[in-house]
Amino acid sequence: MRITLALLLLGCASKHAKDPKEAERERADAELQKLEEQKPKPPLETREKIAFAPSDRCGQGPYRIESESLRAKYGEQIIVTACGDHAIVGNYRMTRTRKDHRDDSDESAFGYSRDNDACKVKATAVAQSGGGGGGGAASGTTGGGGGSGAKSALVKPKTIERVSTIPEKCKNETSLVNMTWQADSDWVPFDGHVAIDIWSDEPMDLEGLVFIIEKRAVVKDMTVARWKEWNAARDAWDAKYRAFVEGEVKAGRRHYVDTSVKTPPPPPAKAEKQPPKPSKNARWIAGYWQYERGSFHWLAGMWNVPEEDVKQDLTVHAPKPPPPPPVEQPQEPQPTTTAVWTPGQWQWDGSAYVWIPGAWRIPPSEKHTWQPSGWSVSARGAIFVPGGWRVELRR
Repeated sequence: MRITLALLLLGCASKHAKDPKEAERERADAELQKLEEQKPKPPLETREKIAFAPSDRCGQGPYRIESESLRAKYGEQIIVTACGDHAIVGNYRMTRTRKDHRDDSDESAFGYSRDNDACKVKATAVAQSGGGGGGGAASGTTGGGGGSGAKSALVKPKTIERVSTIPEKCKNETSLVNMTWQADSDWVPFDGHVAIDIWSDEPMDLEGLVFIIEKRAVVKDMTVARWKEWNAARDAWDAKYRAFVEGEVKAGRRHYVDTSVKTPPPPPAKAEKQPPKPSKNARWIAGYWQYERGSFHWLAGMWNVPEEDVKQDLTVHAPKPPPPPPVEQPQEPQPTTTAVWTPGQWQWDGSAYVWIPGAWRIPPSEKHTWQPSGWSVSARGAIFVPGGWRVELRR
């Protein structure tokens, strides 16, 4: 299990007598800052930067980016970041294939916040219109919840293409990988190929996102004596830092964050046929896989109908009422105990009514209930009334 030190945020100072615990936290923060300033600067220089841009607007992955080592003497470092307008959260698996055909890999979770409202149905009471496609568990994808089982390795990642433009500034920068290979002397510690697979438990908003690989190497004028001196200084600093961290954790001022992978890579997204658009400004939200209790379950895509479209009478109008709904039974068993069956509906495609099959869906929360779509019939025809997840507000 990989662990990192999580720093606590301090509140504003009180006008009254300072709490002893608060004063102790401030002293600890000052000591940490001083310790960080004493860290020996690594003798590394950037040798190469390459960028990769996903073609998907939204996606869970797995996506793959690849690169070759620098074959630098003494040591080299690889840093991978995601640069764009949206913060992302996910997992990565980095596999290193050496020239002698020895492979090894590491897995870790990354990111602390995500901005993916455009890629999934919000857990709010908005009007929506369901799509067909059903749900259910993915065959061949059940298995261990740690993300490192053999079955997760069977998922073929989608390769992300390299691009020539590297952003100068990032609105949101998410750190994924920071790996260093070091030798004891002036020999090459890593000669090989690197493949990094990236995936998430929810769709990531990839619009404008660029994955950047920065490769750094030990400076060219390094000598064996200087290298050994720097390693000794770094080891001494590491010992002081670890002792400080252990003391902070023991005192309860900080804690370790578990960055182990919780979900394996999801299967390829199901092909979905979008139902007729239910309103002028409706936005299609594609389906995605949800991992629960050792299995992947497909959540079918939906049309998101803005409330303003309903208020301004911009939903679909039909010249006549729809036929009676057919008798419908779920084609697949209930995928999870929390899933509810959302019945199908008639939709007008501009010339005729089209039946949209029902689907198993998982509510955003236990407070949400499914309100079926319907049609309001009047003398001038029928007007579509979107349904969707609703929260009943009570005084």
